[in-house]
Amino acid sequence: GLAPEPIRRARPGQGCVLAMGAEMKNAIAVGCEDEIVLSPHVGDLDTLEAVQGLEKVAAELPKFLDRRPDRVAVDLHPDMQSTRLGRRIAGERNLPVLEVQHHHAHAAACMAEHGVEECLALVFDGTGLGTDGSVWGAELLYVTFRRFERLGTFEGVPLPGGDAAVLNPARQLVARWLQAGAGISGAWRTRLGFGEEEWGLIAHQCRNRINTPVTHAAGRVFDSFSVLLGLMPPGITYDGQPAVRLEACAIRERSQRQDTVLDFKAVQSDGLLVIEWQDLFARYAQEPPLPGLAGALALAFHDAMARAAYRMAEHGAARTGCRTVALSGGVFMNRILNDRLVPMLEAGGFKVLIHRSTPPNDGCIALGQAAIAMYSQR
Repeated sequence: GLAPEPIRRARPGQGCVLAMGAEMKNAIAVGCEDEIVLSPHVGDLDTLEAVQGLEKVAAELPKFLDRRPDRVAVDLHPDMQSTRLGRRIAGERNLPVLEVQHHHAHAAACMAEHGVEECLALVFDGTGLGTDGSVWGAELLYVTFRRFERLGTFEGVPLPGGDAAVLNPARQLVARWLQAGAGISGAWRTRLGFGEEEWGLIAHQCRNRINTPVTHAAGRVFDSFSVLLGLMPPGITYDGQPAVRLEACAIRERSQRQDTVLDFKAVQSDGLLVIEWQDLFARYAQEPPLPGLAGALALAFHDAMARAAYRMAEHGAARTGCRTVALSGGVFMNRILNDRLVPMLEAGGFKVLIHRSTPPNDGCIALGQAAIAMYSQR
C-alpha cells in the first residue's frame, strides 16, 4: 500500500516514540524529530486477528521508517489491548512508558494538525478513562501538550452493567430516570421490553451502585435520547448506532420550521461547569413522545447539545482568556451538531479547530499520544 503521510506540524522533541493508539478505530504512530507518521487503519481490537494485526504493524512501522523508538506512549486505561501490547513491547525492550489520558490525546491530535500549543478543547465521545477513575466523554479542557485542566463536563450518571448498558442503551435511559427520581410508567416498561426481574435488577444496581460505573460521556446522552424517541430496538449492532439513527431522524426534519426547544441546566460543581440533562429526560418518564414528534425532537436535541457545548466554551474562555477551541471525539462526526456549533462559536468570537488530516474519532489518538510524548522530552 501507500506509505503513510507524516504530520509535520507537531514541534520537534528528542528521541523517538511509539504511540499505540486506542481500542476502537486503532491506528498507531511513530514520532521522531519533527515528524509524526501514522500507520494505516488497524481497526477495533475486539478479535484475536485484530490484535495480531496490531502486533505486526507495531513491529513493522518503525522498521519501515528506519527508526528505533526509545519510549512507548499508551492510553491511561490499563485494559485496552493497545495499552497491554505497548507495555509488553516496552518491557521487552526496557523502554519507559508514558500514560496519556484519552481526551488529552484527542485534543493534542487536533492541536498538532493546526500547529497550536494551547487551546480550549471540547472532546465529546462515548468513553475514555478519566483521571478520577470515572468514564469521561463530554469534556471541556484547557490544553497544552504538557498538561490539561478539566473545566467542564456533563453530569455523571450510572451505567448499569457497564458494557451491557452500552449494548442495550435502554438501560441507560432507565438509569437517567432513576437518578432524576422520576416515576416511570408501566407503558415504558412494556415499550422497552423489560420483564419485572430485569427491571428490578437495573433499579437495584443503580440505587446501590453495584456494577454501575459513572459515565459523563456525551455519546451516552445521544444513546438515551435515541431510545426515548423509539429509534433503537433492544441491542445495538454496531458502534454509535443510536447516535447515527438520531442524526438520521433529525436530518429528515431539518428543512422544516423549528419551534421545539429542549433545555438543559448548567451549574457550578467543585470548580467544574456541569451540564445536567435530568429534567429533559424526566419530562417524558410518564408518557413516551408521540411518534409524529420524533423528527422535531431529534433536531431540537442536536440544537440543545450545540448550545450546551457553546455554554461550556464560554465558561472556558471566561476562566482562561483563551478563545481558540478544538473540537474532537467521535460525537463530532455528527454533521448536524457541527453545522450548528461551529457557526455559533465563530459568531461568539472563537477560533475553531477541527480535524482535517485525521478523524475526530479514536483514529486520531495515536497522533495525540505521540505529540504529547515528544513534548514531554523537550
